[in-house]
Amino acid sequence: MKTMLKVTGFAVFTLLLFNCSNKTEQKSCCSIHESSHQAEADVSDVSLFLLQSQWENQAGKPRKLSYYKGKPTIAAMIFTHCPSACPRIVADIKNIESELNASGFNKIQYLLISMDPARDNPEKLQRFAEDFRLGENWELIRADQSSTAEIAQVLGVKIKPLSDGGFDHSNHIFLINSKGEIVQQLAGLSADPAEFIAECKNLQ
Repeated sequence: MKTMLKVTGFAVFTLLLFNCSNKTEQKSCCSIHESSHQAEADVSDVSLFLLQSQWENQAGKPRKLSYYKGKPTIAAMIFTHCPSACPRIVADIKNIESELNASGFNKIQYLLISMDPARDNPEKLQRFAEDFRLGENWELIRADQSSTAEIAQVLGVKIKPLSDGGFDHSNHIFLINSKGEIVQQLAGLSADPAEFIAECKNLQ
């Protein structure tokens, strides 16, 4: 697991370095514009918060990834038209949420990132949230195709478009600390979440 996280961290660093080197006209291509309601916290060179992509949530409100600074986040990439794997990913996250809440660990936020920006507009995301009875501490976000491909590459999520409009994709759940660093991931559907949950508790 430590090896996998080091590889993911290196991928983030490499991508950010490439982006910065192609913006020489800017003095600081990786500056962070923080939301006023988030606590101040330093970020490392492998933080997801360094990505400057623009997103919107299920209510149509603009978001940057740095908006989620200050609290641990459980995140996954999904698409709302997914007939099987994505509902199971959401079910796995909800089971983790239930176990954490039952233990009194309720300071984690939940983030679903759409891999289908062409169809997953805010209305579709809101309907998905309602259908799966996701609470107020869940956000679903979408961006343009370029930003979607960027976050998929950084997270190591493989996505293959299909002729019917769907996707073949890897199934991962990520634990991101308050500084935007990936500290744990759960691969596959219905995987044993014990180690993942223990790490969640360590972050709170």
